[in-house]
Formats: sequence, structure tokens, C-alpha cells
Amino acid sequence: MEWRDTYADRMNLIGDTAVIELLKLAERPDVLSFAGGLPDDATFPMEAMKEVAVQVFETHGSMSLQYGPTAGYTALREWIAGRMGPVEGVTATVDDIIVTTGGIEAMDLIAKMLLNPGDVIVVEAPTYLTAFSVFRCYDVDFVAVDIDDEGMRVDLLEAQLAELERRGKRAKLIYTMPTFQNPGGVTMPLERRRRLVELADRYNIPILEDHAYAELYFEHAPPPSLKALNPDGVLFVSTFSKIFGPGIRLGWIAAPPPVIAQLCQAKLGSDQCSSTLGQRIVYEYGRQGLMDSQIVLSRALYQAKRDVTLDALKEHAPPGLTWTRPDGGFYVWLTAPEGIDSTAMLAWAVEHEKVAYVAGPSFYTDGRGANQFRLCYSFLDQSLIGEGISRVCRSVAHHVERRHRDRIGV
Repeated sequence: MEWRDTYADRMNLIGDTAVIELLKLAERPDVLSFAGGLPDDATFPMEAMKEVAVQVFETHGSMSLQYGPTAGYTALREWIAGRMGPVEGVTATVDDIIVTTGGIEAMDLIAKMLLNPGDVIVVEAPTYLTAFSVFRCYDVDFVAVDIDDEGMRVDLLEAQLAELERRGKRAKLIYTMPTFQNPGGVTMPLERRRRLVELADRYNIPILEDHAYAELYFEHAPPPSLKALNPDGVLFVSTFSKIFGPGIRLGWIAAPPPVIAQLCQAKLGSDQCSSTLGQRIVYEYGRQGLMDSQIVLSRALYQAKRDVTLDALKEHAPPGLTWTRPDGGFYVWLTAPEGIDSTAMLAWAVEHEKVAYVAGPSFYTDGRGANQFRLCYSFLDQSLIGEGISRVCRSVAHHVERRHRDRIGV
């Protein structure tokens, strides 16, 4: 069969595979990879997890392997809702929660519920590349709003929304990660959060708040979530991938009950229900206080890795290389001197320095970010981070020097 003649047009919306092919190189055992946003295996308390899994089979029996409610295991939804009060400052009930197959399905369900072809969605620039891939499948138009060290620039957002209104259009959704943003690592302060929810409310635009990393803070807890500031207008998405383990493939959405009902309809045509076994394991694990203990361990581990990363950058960075300083999460965002191509540099770095990262254009809707790139410090062994950063910096220095030679004709 000639499969190329059978693919749906929507496959053309997903984009090219250049990044996928480059990241395959990073799987080589001789490469130190800062590419994938994986949690550290050391944060998984395997014995405790194993004991809970056995308990689930012993106490829940065959129900652990049955189909479950589309909205999710009721006891888990109640636990999530109850925890959102003290952790997020959000008053929620079981009817405000739907359990999803990870954060990506959560975003896909919201997109399926809200977006028609040609609709406008606001995203950050740069933004989480997988969310971008999800939204592209719905044939939408993007409005990209630059971030700075305090997250999405609300002044630019206001100007963009006014321009859309002038043209007789409106945004259908605002997607933002205000806490430990991926890839920027930056966090939006409280006053800017207030301005954002007020602006969205004025234009009657729902906000999709991606909360994936917010519990992994270091010195200080972040400001209240957008959901806490506007419970009715914010679709809150979070995941157990970073605070339990990505293999469990579970996340959740907190939204008003009528919205949850619509999301359940959307989920019926997606996977009907998320893993019943996984949900019961997460519930028992969380109910016993083990997840909160794991989060405390994770914060300390990732803070130590963040510190090693920043110290190594300070020691090895060539002139002109700048970076963000995250207060939590997994990522540092770097900007090399103008004229450096981070995509070409990645291929060179993998082959010659045996180090990998993710090039900047992958995080932009319009291909910008040529001289930017993301480092993830969460997965690489802490003892190797310093050497890895040294290799990254040598790669930047090599390309800066090569560009200088090209410009002077040497």
C-alpha cells in the first residue's frame, strides 16, 4: 500500500519531524541529554509505590481492572478537589473535576470542546511545544504573545486583543503556563496574574492554565493560581506526571460542572475513561500522604540540580550567552548571540560534544527563536550536569567563533 496517499490533511498541520529526528540522536548512550523533560527516577519511591499497588489489588479487587466512570474514579476526584483548597487556594467539589489520561489529553479535550477551524488561540512566545502540536490539529490561528522574566506580557496581550476586536474577531482561548513556564522557566507575579484574568474576563475569553510544574517550587511557594483568582473563567489543567510519575498517565481538569459535563462527552470519543487501575493507585498513594512526601523530596532534588546548572553556566558561559533563573520546575531558557542557529548547533553539539538540548524554533508558532534553546536539568544525573553544561557552552563558543570568522572572511 502507498500510505502517503491515505493520510488525512490534518497530518500536514502537525509540522515537520526535524526535531523528532534530532532528539533521536540524544538517545545515544554517549550523549549527555538536556533535551527531554523527564522527572528524575530518584523521585520515585518504588517500594512505597509497590506496596500501594499490592494494597489496591487486595482491597479493590477486580474493580481495579474494570471500566470506570468517564469523569474518573469518584474517590480520586474527591481527593483532588479536597487537596486543591489547601494547595491551590481553589474551592472545588467532585463535580468540578475530570480525570484525564495525562495533561496532554486534558488540553486535547479542551481544544475539542472549544475550537473550530479558523478560531484564534492566544499562546505564549515561546510556548510548550506539545501543547502547540495539540492545538495545531484543530486548524486554528495563533496569536503569540511574548514573555519576559515575569511571564506573558499582558500589555502586549491587551494590544493584540484590541486589534482582533478592531478586525471583527476574538480569541477563543488563552493558553498560559504562569508558574515555572515551559520552556522559559519564568513565573508570573501576582499583580500580572490579576491583570491577565481581568483582561480575559473583560473580553469573555476562557483561560487554559497549565499547572504542570507549580508544586515543584524551591525557596518560596508561587503566587496563587489563575484559577484561584477567577474560578469560573479558568480551565485548570494539571498532571501527576511530575509529582508521581509520567508512566501512570493521569492528569485532571478543574472547571465549572457544566464544562465538566461537556468534557465528559468529548472524552467518550477519546478513550472512554482513564486507567482505572492507575487512578486507584494514585488515590491510595495520595490518601496515605505519600504523594506529599514525594513532592518534598522532588523539590529538594530539583533545586540542587538547578543550582548546579546555574553555577556551571556562570563558570563556563561564553560572552553573550544569557539565561533565565527558575524558582522551580525543570527548565532553563538560554539566548545565544544574534546570528547563532540553535538548530544547526544542536546537530553539531550531538556529534562533536556529545550533548543535546531542544532548539528554540520548536517553541514558537512562527519559527522565531533561532538563537535560543532549552535545557532541562531534571533528568540528567547531578554529577554529570557540570560536564554537560561545559559541553553546551563549548558548542556555543565554537559557533560564535565560526560566525565571527565567516563575517570577516577568514
